Amino acid sequence: MRGCGGASSFRILSLDETPSTNSEVKRALDAGEAEGLVVCARRQVAGYGRQGRAWTSPEGGLYCSLLLRPDVNAVILPTLSLVVGMAVRRAVASLVDAGAAERVKIKWPNDVVVAQNVSRETSVRDEAYSKLCGISLEAHGGGVCVGVGVNVVPPAERPDVGGKNRAAYVSDLMSSPVSIEDVLEAFLTAFAPLYDAWTSDGFAPLVDEFNAHASLLGRSVSVVDRSGATLSAGTVERVDAWGRLLLHDETGAEIPVCSGEAHLV
Repeated sequence: MRGCGGASSFRILSLDETPSTNSEVKRALDAGEAEGLVVCARRQVAGYGRQGRAWTSPEGGLYCSLLLRPDVNAVILPTLSLVVGMAVRRAVASLVDAGAAERVKIKWPNDVVVAQNVSRETSVRDEAYSKLCGISLEAHGGGVCVGVGVNVVPPAERPDVGGKNRAAYVSDLMSSPVSIEDVLEAFLTAFAPLYDAWTSDGFAPLVDEFNAHASLLGRSVSVVDRSGATLSAGTVERVDAWGRLLLHDETGAEIPVCSGEAHLV
């Protein structure tokens, strides 16, 4: 997709219902489908996110999966989820006013979140966030399946997702109506140039923009593996050019974290 022309570079397959858009794309990868296919569905009956977790998919959300075949060194492939998060943030920021756009942040390694209304006196260390988007990345069939789920318009009964995972919606950030199609077009338009830059030069040229909108900077976190075991803990300094989360522990030592899930402490 080098030199791609925004959203028009993608081939969009829209479905009313499917078990999972990820499954549709993985079948297409197995069949040798070329890069650029995007499968969207209004409903998923067996949707899943990162690490295979079930993903509730009521109508009103953007549920899509991208078929990509990036010609890159395998070492930078995990940073693709960070690039997708940047694209979602850019897309939402392009649809809302400047004040709301400032509240949209990227949470390493695979979420986009919205800062809840806070006063100017609130420290960044005390800000609370609601989840707007989840991203999954799966290598499959010689390519990559990128799953994206964005909460666009809340269902009649907003789901209780439990714990601290309060949902945010694009429509809540806007004073005028927004459609799923609006968000999809904005996302693909934002993703195309970022993907070209990433496949050409890696994540390093994009890291400053990522850090400018990162939700975890300055926060104390615990990074856990999929079983819940703690891998590292400390205060987040930044994300580096390799996509690693850099922490400082209580002794001041710098700890680079390559993978895991970060929880605020």
